[in-house]
Amino acid sequence: MYIFIINRIAGGGRAVQVFNMIKNHPLYHQVKCRSYVTEYEGHAEKLAQQVASIYSESITCFVVIGGDGTVHECVNGLKHFPTIPISCIAAGSGNDFVRGYGLSGDPVEVFRRIVEHHNKDYWPGNFWTDSKRERNRRLFVNSISFGFDAEITQTANHSTYKKRLNKWKIGSISYVIALFQVLRRYKPLTVELEIDGKRQLFENVLMVTISNQPYYGGGMKINPSARIRPVSLSTLIIKNLSAWKIPFLFVSVFFGWHVHLKEVSVMQGNKIKLESKNTIVYQVDGQTGKCEICQVSKEEQARNIRGGK
Repeated sequence: MYIFIINRIAGGGRAVQVFNMIKNHPLYHQVKCRSYVTEYEGHAEKLAQQVASIYSESITCFVVIGGDGTVHECVNGLKHFPTIPISCIAAGSGNDFVRGYGLSGDPVEVFRRIVEHHNKDYWPGNFWTDSKRERNRRLFVNSISFGFDAEITQTANHSTYKKRLNKWKIGSISYVIALFQVLRRYKPLTVELEIDGKRQLFENVLMVTISNQPYYGGGMKINPSARIRPVSLSTLIIKNLSAWKIPFLFVSVFFGWHVHLKEVSVMQGNKIKLESKNTIVYQVDGQTGKCEICQVSKEEQARNIRGGK
């Protein structure tokens, strides 16, 4: 049985349109399907957990129709059901999960690849924060980052213009607008990073990004060395960057050229711990929070993605 989770507000309502396109195709009626529509933030996670608890033995694949945030919720809802495959048909503003895991294409064609069992392994990341509300382990599929870009995400997510731009199918522009808003007020970080037991203090830090695949922010190639693989995560650190260089940095990120700058360093590791004396903003798969300490590692057990090219 194929379980569809549709985020009705993703992409300014595009998710519902995409699902209707699939639902009206003969392929949808050739296989057994059930669909659920989210009603509020966090609902996809609850739905995934509840549906998996009831139908775990008969589920062929969870198919998310939405964006990175919806995938993030569903993956966490399926945290205790690692053998259930998952896929995503793009309908969000960023769609970096789809981009990074080869799930792009016409919605019906992606569904056809899902039904034909085009499989690929992936290993989610784990993270824990010091927040009393988040003491439990959480999973992420794309990346978790701290600092400047996390504040951009937070600003964009709480803006009115993102909803309007999503309706016009140009939601990624909201992050560009937010960039210039955050640029006026941002203060660099001082953080201590421990990567596989080796500790190092970093000052005047613009951002730290720990990635499972190269893309975030609607196609920015933030961490070109990140690969879909077991064990290792790529950690990118940008420090000592002049404010006037920041807009140029984010233009170069779309092509991955920024890694050649002297202010940028990349390290590989499986277990990463970040500490700050001050509370800092983080973003994970497009969702934001705050912490002073965060521990990150790679999930050992491989999960299955369906529908990739």
